[in-house]
This record gives sequence, structure tokens and C-alpha cells, in this order.
Amino acid sequence: MTKNIRGVLLGLLVVGFLVFTQRTLGQNINTAKPNIIFILADDLGWRELGCYGNTFNQTPNLDKLARQGMLFTQAYAAAPVCSPTRATLLTGQSPARVGITDYLRPEESVHLPTTHITFPEMLQNTVIIPALWANGT
Repeated sequence: MTKNIRGVLLGLLVVGFLVFTQRTLGQNINTAKPNIIFILADDLGWRELGCYGNTFNQTPNLDKLARQGMLFTQAYAAAPVCSPTRATLLTGQSPARVGITDYLRPEESVHLPTTHITFPEMLQNTVIIPALWANGT
């Protein structure tokens, strides 16, 4: 066989393998439902947890979760207060775009516009058990 024919046959073999892999493995990846646990703690600095080196605060359950899962060392908050940060986490858009740039007080009429598609709405066909603990509200 010449070098060109071997190259073409090898290329076809690689393409065939990739197509086979895409169809067999890709089906499992595309149909698998995500397993997401999202924990948001307002007013909690990253150095306040034991898993990040704090020896004063006792956070054994969060430390265990960090050991068994992923530990993130770089993050960005969209705002220094809770309401715009929560709106950003729900929509994936900046606080200015969703119109929430400050803490929402209970007497205010400002709310997250219903025109935005939220993260939970995108996952509506999966099994989700939402939980919210709000300290003092």
C-alpha cells in the first residue's frame, strides 16, 4: 500500500471510531440527568469554613462535603449584597440587566421580571428538590 492510501484508511478508521463513540457514549451523556447540589450562603466569607483553613468555626458537614466533592478556590460574586447576587445566579445575567442592583427590602415592589428564564426553569424536566434557608427572613 502506498503512504496516501494508508493515511486515508487510517483517517476513515479514526472517523468511524469517533462516530461510533459519539453515538454510543454520547447517548448516555445526553440522556443522563444532572446531579446538582447548589448551596448558597449569604454573608459567608470563603475563609470562614474549616475546609479553607479556618480553625475557629466548626463546619464538619461542609468540610466533609468538600473532601468528597469539589473545592473551589476562585469565585466571583455579582454584587456585595444578596438580592442582585441571587438574581444573577438564577438567570446567569448581570444585576443591571435584570434590574436588581441592590438589596430588595420587603416593602419594595421591585422583583425579578418573569421574562427571564431561570436556571430551575431550564431544569424543570429533571427531579429537583429545592431548599431555601433564610436567616431572619
